[in-house]
Amino acid sequence: MTASFRTWRAAAASLVLLLAAAPVFAGSAPDAREIAAGLAALGPRADPAARGRAAAFLLDALRRAGLQGVRAVPAGQGLINIEGVVPGKDSEEIVLSAHYDSVPGSPGAGDDGSGCGVAIAAAADLSRTPLRHTVRVVLFDAEEAGLKGSEAWLRGRGSEANRRILAGLNLEMLGWRGSAGPVIHIFATRILDRGGRVLPPGWLVYAVQRSGAAVGWPYAVADNRFPLFAQLLLRSVDVRFGADSDSFLRRRVPAVTLSDSSLFDLDPAYHRSADVASRLDVPRLERWTQATAAAVRRLDVLAGSPLFEDQYLAVLGRVWLRRDLIWIGFLLWALLVLRGRPGKWRGTSAEERRRQMGTYLPGFLFRGLMVLAIFLAPIFSLFLWPAALLSLAPPRGAGARAVWIVLGCLPFLLFLAGLGVAVAHGLVRTRAGFQGETAAAVLIPAALAAYSVSIGRARQ
Repeated sequence: MTASFRTWRAAAASLVLLLAAAPVFAGSAPDAREIAAGLAALGPRADPAARGRAAAFLLDALRRAGLQGVRAVPAGQGLINIEGVVPGKDSEEIVLSAHYDSVPGSPGAGDDGSGCGVAIAAAADLSRTPLRHTVRVVLFDAEEAGLKGSEAWLRGRGSEANRRILAGLNLEMLGWRGSAGPVIHIFATRILDRGGRVLPPGWLVYAVQRSGAAVGWPYAVADNRFPLFAQLLLRSVDVRFGADSDSFLRRRVPAVTLSDSSLFDLDPAYHRSADVASRLDVPRLERWTQATAAAVRRLDVLAGSPLFEDQYLAVLGRVWLRRDLIWIGFLLWALLVLRGRPGKWRGTSAEERRRQMGTYLPGFLFRGLMVLAIFLAPIFSLFLWPAALLSLAPPRGAGARAVWIVLGCLPFLLFLAGLGVAVAHGLVRTRAGFQGETAAAVLIPAALAAYSVSIGRARQ
């Protein structure tokens, strides 16, 4: 039996299960909790038969939510993706996605029945008002098996159709009780056929943040408790997490994953048998539905996709792009240049000139390395900002200088300590090594070493 025949037979069997399944809803459109509970009631969705029953369940839910073009899309290897649309006035699309499979042994109410429920409920809400762009709801198969469903869906559409996607909003693990709050994940992934890593573009992160603020749903970026550290970590190493938004980003299609789980605060029922519907909070799922619809409406006003800029940091409720970080760093550098001019050498003894030169050169080296880091590795140059500020007023006493050195290097040392903790807890793929800019790996430690020497030799 050939591999192609086996694949065709598996797909056909899945389609038969879809056609044979009876509708599971009656009356009005189901809400997010009802969909998540219905999927969880089917049990773990790791084998083709279970996923076939879940697909039939979701086809019915999409139809009752009022979506058009509802269909099952074979994805090869017996996989089935489910989709439906809320039509808009033009051909550009906003994709709302989630995955309906689960790991063996888990009912998957939160991961990711909740995402499926919110995507469908938000689409039902969006269908009540006119839209500029078409909203396409896609519920992927085999996310837990390596994003196979989303990869097959995007590959099957082709590059021309994928270019019409304005943005993708992927929903994962929503509404569980005890969450610290909604999170925008910015997982890095590798671009297909071109090498290099890419993150969700800054404009999309900003748009989602603003939509959340408008409806009282404040998003953190990457992590609720340590957002800045988490963002720097994601830019430095490969973490052991991903989502269907990765499949979009690999093709340079703007996409983010929205979740109630953050990098360091995962749902305790993640991939466990305890992931049941009773753990989900109904009011929270309703807020997620409102917030997701608000995010789509904010994206819907855009005439096209802005510049794909993935060099940024989201801090203090704002997305600071590469140019912003360069300007701030350059201002600090300019202040250092004005503050760090050499003393008056004319008429001084040779010994005094040597002493002044020994004091001046380390600071000169620090400023030189800093300006290189600002332009070559602007995100990681953030580690030099405290040292630059402290260099503006170097202390005189030996003890105070030691404190200045520690304070200037402390952000970088804390980052290295946090990275060690992440490695110890298995969050990082250590074989991949450092994934940030090569310039950062050289310039940041060298600049901090020069800073330490310059403070240690500060003029008495």
